[in-house]
Amino acid sequence: MSAAEQTVLKIAEQIERAVDDEIERVDQMDDDELALIRKKRMEQLKEVQERRIEWLKKGHGQYLEVPSPKDFFDYVQSSERVVVHFMRRSTPRCEIIERHLRTIAAEHFETRFCYVDVERNPSLPQRFNVMMLPTLMLVEKQNTFHSIIGFDEFGGTDDFPTSTVVTVLSYYGMINEKGMFAADQNDD
Repeated sequence: MSAAEQTVLKIAEQIERAVDDEIERVDQMDDDELALIRKKRMEQLKEVQERRIEWLKKGHGQYLEVPSPKDFFDYVQSSERVVVHFMRRSTPRCEIIERHLRTIAAEHFETRFCYVDVERNPSLPQRFNVMMLPTLMLVEKQNTFHSIIGFDEFGGTDDFPTSTVVTVLSYYGMINEKGMFAADQNDD
């Protein structure tokens, strides 16, 4: 057996011991301890559901147009995390990113997703010096901390999968890659 195989075997044995220890610990719990664990988990699930309802009221779970500068600032102030897509309908690459964002928005309630049509609302791209489309502006706690300009961060091609956008947005902390329910530890 090679050294690498021995190392893998040792790691597997350690993991197996840890799992056995955890199973033994759970087996030794009395009914009161198990009831407490159940109660705690039910409270966590209830809190997640309440957060989801609150996020839905704020427009999370959808990909909506920003109708005016006032609405833009309202969106940013009312949500901890916002992804803003500056786009133009006649720009094919804007349509590509829009498809991905619609899919992601429906799955990631922890972040608000919206878009600014630069032809309908030209003052916002001017205010934020948006020069190239598409541009995704990432806002957390009312502060813009990064802009994704074009497709370079998505691989530089037009045929990247939605999972690539999820990975990039997760990298910047805008979404939880595991989904909304894994994000129940985040504050909003």
